[in-house]
Amino acid sequence: MPKIVDRQARREQVVEATWRLVARVGLDRVSIRDIAAEAGYSTGVIGHYFRDKDEILRTALRQVWDRERQRITARTEGMSGLAALEAVVGSVLPVGEEQTLEMTVWLNFWSRAFGDGDLAAEQRRYYGEWRALLRRHLEEAVHAGEVPADLRPDDEARRLAALVDGLSIQAVFEPERLTRRRLVQLATGYLAALRSPASPSL
Repeated sequence: MPKIVDRQARREQVVEATWRLVARVGLDRVSIRDIAAEAGYSTGVIGHYFRDKDEILRTALRQVWDRERQRITARTEGMSGLAALEAVVGSVLPVGEEQTLEMTVWLNFWSRAFGDGDLAAEQRRYYGEWRALLRRHLEEAVHAGEVPADLRPDDEARRLAALVDGLSIQAVFEPERLTRRRLVQLATGYLAALRSPASPSL
């Protein structure tokens, strides 16, 4: 009887192997042969699931956002406003092994996107979704009176996205200086500063 192969599971194994390689050696030094070895397959097997290296890399990038989206959805269930924002930010900051790996992979794709129109489009799509999510919870906070009524959700979403990016870069490159505890303190401190004086603290 022929062996039944879970195609999606195989693709995910290849993507996860790609993440590990990218985090260790950088995006430009990753080859199909390296990916195959890391995943425990031959290059021929890899070819059954992906057309080429570019498809593997783009899939790896999309999977980072997909995992973050799933984690955010799980952690914010039943939440809104500032409480939801705190959970969202905590879901993407590099505060654990999995999230640090994801952020390291994401940072590796930044420089490559400058010379790759398709990849740049993927990055813009991600940031559009990311800012829309932050803006939605900020709008909820305004309507609930948790933050001042004159707060501009679109502007604040951009500031918050920039804060998360900046803190994440520092945490990835200087983990000994920006510990998990300090990283969370800085992020939640920013959100607490948005709160209206009469509103209960986070």
